[in-house]
This record gives sequence, structure tokens and C-alpha cells, in this order.
Amino acid sequence: MIKKGKIVDRAGRFSMVDTAVGTYAIAMASRSWEQSMSTFFDLGGRSWDKDPQSVGGVSIVPWGPDDQMPRMVRDLLEKNNIGPGILARKVGLIYGQGIGMYRTKVIENEIQQEWTDDREVWGWLNSWDYQRYVREALTEYVHLSGHFTRYLCAKSVRIGKPWIHSLQCLPSADCRLVWPDTRRTPHLEEITQILYGDMERWRQLEVYPVFDKWHAADHEAAIGYHSMRSFGRNLYAISSFHGSIPWMQDANDIPEIVRALNDNVIAAAYIVHEPSAYWDEKRNAILDDHPDWTDAKVSQQLDKLRDQITRQIADVMAGKQNAGKFFTCVDFVDDQGHEQSWKIEPIELNLDKYIAAQKDIAKMADSATTSAMGLSPALSNIIIDGKSDSGSQMLYALKIFYGADTRIAEEISLEALNDALHINFPQKRDLWLGFYHKTIQKEDNVSAGDRMTNQQ
Repeated sequence: MIKKGKIVDRAGRFSMVDTAVGTYAIAMASRSWEQSMSTFFDLGGRSWDKDPQSVGGVSIVPWGPDDQMPRMVRDLLEKNNIGPGILARKVGLIYGQGIGMYRTKVIENEIQQEWTDDREVWGWLNSWDYQRYVREALTEYVHLSGHFTRYLCAKSVRIGKPWIHSLQCLPSADCRLVWPDTRRTPHLEEITQILYGDMERWRQLEVYPVFDKWHAADHEAAIGYHSMRSFGRNLYAISSFHGSIPWMQDANDIPEIVRALNDNVIAAAYIVHEPSAYWDEKRNAILDDHPDWTDAKVSQQLDKLRDQITRQIADVMAGKQNAGKFFTCVDFVDDQGHEQSWKIEPIELNLDKYIAAQKDIAKMADSATTSAMGLSPALSNIIIDGKSDSGSQMLYALKIFYGADTRIAEEISLEALNDALHINFPQKRDLWLGFYHKTIQKEDNVSAGDRMTNQQ
């Protein structure tokens, strides 16, 4: 008779199954979002944004499998050991010293930023929490290559005078584009409404018009979607690290697999040899004490004894606090004169090779994750084989990052803020809000008294 395997533990997408012939780790997508994420990467999952989905009676453009792409990215990153840190560092580098005002000028055939001040604009910004808005919009952009912003207008729009009172960055997980015409696939420019609310439970749903900066006085409240268009997709943007998600999933599972291995290693680390004569003696002893018992009753009692002894051996061999482990048994000779004894034989598990293999996988996963997130390891504070990058490597990486990787991020994350600035102050269309980055020089080029080592 074949006994069914018993799941004794779970590690990420792996289930530790105890069977009659050993303990095995079986990979299964036990949660629906994991199944959806796997589907997203096969050929059948590439058209998830081509058909409308009904949410609260509204036809929307689904965002990823099961319409839960932001939540999938969130759950993935919360378990990852390096992803959140890299993205937080990227946000900090782009943010720099915060928001500043500038005008562009051409000096000696080179476009330069001339940083300036404007009390009237600062007065408007300080009338609401603009700094929080900027941080949230930048965070949304770094994670999902776009952000949803709600424009709240002053009551003056009722008489046709546009004025943006404040901006709110809405969570991407709570916003969906409304499908304008179910007969065909729309482009982003054709979207006229956005659904906002609890998309996991379909509660507190509201439909907002899409904000039009050329007709800002049309609505007292509207939502705009500002994003970096992803190649091959008409509507939602996807994260820059989307292609590394399978690597990140594997990296997330490694710690749980190792932990499960440590907790269940007794199941595969030893073979316990049971002398048959021992159990024959136990059977005879049970029959002597209970001659009226049936064979089934005797077998049941023997199974209980086996379970008890197995637990005792497991506690001794697998207990984490059993520093001086030992096992006692009585050797004896059966009726035929053969020596009988209990034996515990260790199995060569090659755990060092297994751990080394997992370590190599983790390195590849970390490398793929870092590259996909668009930040040099020198700036990500990633230490490989106990080595960190030198100061000069960090400096050059920072210069390249500021020279090539911040402009688009600034334009998109501050697009709504600059649109509001130009709507409120049309006479100041040459004024822009941007992230100010202080120039960092090599220590050799800084006077001795101004070097960082002397800034105490």
C-alpha cells in the first residue's frame, strides 16, 4: 500500500513533502498571484491589456494578470533583500538636495540651468505639502515608471479662471484607466476617465475625468497619469526591472529553502537501521501481556512504539540545543545466534555544495536585479565577495548617473507640478521646478580644511 505524502513545511514556492522514501522539495505556485505572475511571463500572458475588465460596473484597462500588477510588485519587493534598498538609494540620488527653481540659458553653445528664487511661487508651494507630493510621485515613478496625480482646483474654476490649489499623488494600486470604447484597444491619449478606489475589494470607487492642462478650468478635481511609455504597450507603463522578476522570485525563495532545510535536515540526513528481532521481541511481549488482542490491535500498538522511538531519535539528532548528542541501545543475539543492534548511519548530503550553489544563484539574482534597476553597484552599496567599490569608482558612477539617468525621471515625476506652476503663473512659463544636485568633487580637488574628513 502506498501512503500519501505529508506536507511538513513550506518555503516560498516550495513545499517540503515527507514521503515513505524521503523528504522532497516540490515547487508549486500555491497562491493565485504567483500563478498569475508565472502566466505573465509566458507567451499566453502578454495580452493582458488588450481586453477590458469590469470593476464595479466600470470597464477598465486591466493592469497585469488579475489586474493586480502594482500589488504583485509590492509583494515581490517586500520579500527581496536588495531591491527596496537599491530603489530607495535611487530615489535619494534623483531627489538630491530637493526642489529648486531654474531657468535654462544657452552659454557658449551649452544649455545650462540658472537656479533662482521666486517668492510668489514659493508662497503657493508652501500653502500645501508639496514636498510630500514630490517624494511620493518620485517613489511611484521609480517603482512603476509612472504616477497618478489628482489635481485639486480652487473654486475660481467655476467662473472659468484656472488655479491649481494642490496636488495629490495617488497609489498606483488604487487607480485604473477606464476603457473608452470596448470595440477596440485604445491609446493613452484616448483615455478620458480614471477609476480610483480600493481595487482589491472593489470598494469606494469613483470615476474622475482625465486632467487636461489646456483646459484646466473644466473640472474642480481630475486625475492625470504621467508615465514613461513602455515599448510595445499602449497604456500602462511597467517597471524597469520587470524582466528580472523571475530572478528576484528565486532570490526571495533561497532564505526560506535554507531555513526549511535546517529545520527538516533530520528527515534526509540519517538512515536508522531497526533490528527486526527487536520488534519481534516487542510483539511477543505485547501478546504475552494482552493475549486477547487481535493482530490489528497489536500492529497498532507497535506503530505507536515506533513513532515514540522515532521522535526520541529525531529529538536527539535534530535538536539545536543538544550539544553533546548520544544514543544508547542494547545489543543482543537472536535465536539463530546473529548479533542484532540499532544503527544510525549518516548520509552524505554534500550540504556545502548545495549552499555554494545557492550562493551562486543569489549572486546572479543580485546582479540581474541591480542591473535592471538602473543603478551601478558602486552607487547601490552592493558588496560582492566582501569587496566594495573605491571612492573614485563611486564618483565616476555618480557623474554618469547624473549626466544620463536623472533627466527623464525628473521630467515625468515633476510633470504635474510644472504644469500646475505654468497654469497658475502663465507669465512665468520660462520658470521650471527641478531637483537640485550639488556637485561632488574628488577629495584631491578640495582644500584640506573643506574635506569631508575635517567636517566634524
